[in-house]
Amino acid sequence: MSILSFEAEQELTQSVLSRVDKLVEARIEQLYEFPYVQQAELLKDLKISTTYLAKLRAHGLKQVILEDGDRMVWYKKSQLEQLMDQLAE
Repeated sequence: MSILSFEAEQELTQSVLSRVDKLVEARIEQLYEFPYVQQAELLKDLKISTTYLAKLRAHGLKQVILEDGDRMVWYKKSQLEQLMDQLAE
């Protein structure tokens, strides 16, 4: 085996290990994703109006407000998915 092929093999190994590390880090980030979404972001992501959001709340979607008078409203993503699945049945 020549030195050149050994160096090429090491570079390839390092490249593969680097890529695997990045994939593992991305997977870990997905596992620890914050389970709540802000109302404005939810409306934008789902492309729904506040009127439709009010209908979802009437069907059981719970909103989270951290303090009295706080204007930031949060919704749990998993509860929204579960509610939509129930309504689809």
